[in-house]
Amino acid sequence: MGRLIHGNEVHLLGEAEIKAAVRKMVENLGLAAGSMEGFDIYKVVQVYFRDLDKRHEINRTLRIVEDPVYCGEEEQIRETAEAEE
Repeated sequence: MGRLIHGNEVHLLGEAEIKAAVRKMVENLGLAAGSMEGFDIYKVVQVYFRDLDKRHEINRTLRIVEDPVYCGEEEQIRETAEAEE
């Protein structure tokens, strides 16, 4: 197992890594597919991990309490760009 990814680093996970992990989850849950009409767990996980603004929006919808300081956006953009180089 590689290093542990913390909450402020999940945006560094690549699309292939996210898809592979979601595929395992889909299989473990016995789902026919992770992407069906009106249902795409792949997209949900990818957006939640990689898009800070959408993560905040989802967290508000689910009433997940966050640190009130909106931090990390510039760092996320820089780190994501560096990881994609």
